[in-house]
Amino acid sequence: MRALTVFVLNYSFTYPSFRSYLAMQSGRFLRVIVASIALLACQASIAQPTASPLPMRLPEQDKNFYLLSLLENDAKVRGVLAADHDLVQITTERQHTARLIEAGCKGDAVCTVKAFLWTDEEIHAVSLDLARMAREDASLRALVDRQVRPSGAYILYEKQPVGEMLANAWEICARGLNDVISVYGEAQPPRYPRIDSISVDVKSVEFQKQISSLIAQSTEESSTATLFFEPSLRAALELLTLNRRDEAGRLEPMEEGVNDAAVKAIPSTRWQDYPYSVIVVPGAGPGDAGTALSRDGRKRCELAAEAFHARKAPFILVSGGYVHPSQTRFAEAIEMKKALIEEDHVPESAILVDPHARHTTTNMRNAAREMFRYNMPRMKAALVVSDASQIAYIAGQPFAERCLRELGYMPYRIVRRESDTTIVFMPLIESLQQDPMDPLDP
Repeated sequence: MRALTVFVLNYSFTYPSFRSYLAMQSGRFLRVIVASIALLACQASIAQPTASPLPMRLPEQDKNFYLLSLLENDAKVRGVLAADHDLVQITTERQHTARLIEAGCKGDAVCTVKAFLWTDEEIHAVSLDLARMAREDASLRALVDRQVRPSGAYILYEKQPVGEMLANAWEICARGLNDVISVYGEAQPPRYPRIDSISVDVKSVEFQKQISSLIAQSTEESSTATLFFEPSLRAALELLTLNRRDEAGRLEPMEEGVNDAAVKAIPSTRWQDYPYSVIVVPGAGPGDAGTALSRDGRKRCELAAEAFHARKAPFILVSGGYVHPSQTRFAEAIEMKKALIEEDHVPESAILVDPHARHTTTNMRNAAREMFRYNMPRMKAALVVSDASQIAYIAGQPFAERCLRELGYMPYRIVRRESDTTIVFMPLIESLQQDPMDPLDP
């Protein structure tokens, strides 16, 4: 669209006959051109996502519910939200409902935890209130334009007006809160039950005590002392902690720890000396608690090291979290990094890790995220190296459909399949979108 608009404008100014032609066209065509120019101007004014890691005070919260963290930590915005009559009324009604639920559940923790869930009607009511407040309050608009948009956490809505973007970001957070509470409080099955399910006994005395404490805290606080979402947010985070599900926050901030050496090497890299920006290696879980690195994972490291030593790219990015078996103490990416250093003679300054991905979809998404956040050249292609079966899977239509189904977008664009064990791809900016429906790696 940008190229078309520039061509039309330049051509019409250069050739009078073309201006005459435009003048003879229908008003509809001219309106399209004017609308295109207006759209481009609007897009140019939208803050682009920051090509650096997001600051995180509480990684598990910030990575899942970045909007809620921003609302909590901005004193002016917090005051505006706490004083809004409609939001206070919603909070008061939810506190009253929580008391009724607790009384009716008679000590059943799974029943009691329902008090923290948001109904569709409540979510929609808050969306309308936030959109209205964004129109009325400058501090809320400033928060969206100066922090929410540049974060990239809600990149799918970056071109929307302030109120609409705010409402959509809230709805993502609300659905994510409900998902965490349902899975880790009510024992509902997650998307991948074998690796992500609840790990506590919901009938235990300890679990009941924890839920009762959360209910008491949420119902005793005055509606003006707490923001509308905070009781559910506290409950969701506490349930993750009770289930030992802190995977999303482990090893964060990575740029100050496991990725420190490589991140420091990126600015001085001579990218023109390499055909690709990075070699991405998806992990492979061993499937048993005593094995640190699977045979498939080791083979993938060997293939990646071979490509690295052939100077295909200046960096290797290994991707894989604490996945197989469930609650394993080994992160695939960390174990692959060890193998690359100790056995394949790859320097630590050339290895980036993503120790959070739990699926092949998020191997690709998280690799694209790190490439953007660590400011690698966005227009330089990257290389995926793996065994032939996984490369065939990533290159296939079913995997693309899975990305669209589970993520809601494509985090990459395949350029070509270079060999049985390699695929060339371009990272896409949509990969920055947060997904609290996958709370262990949002």
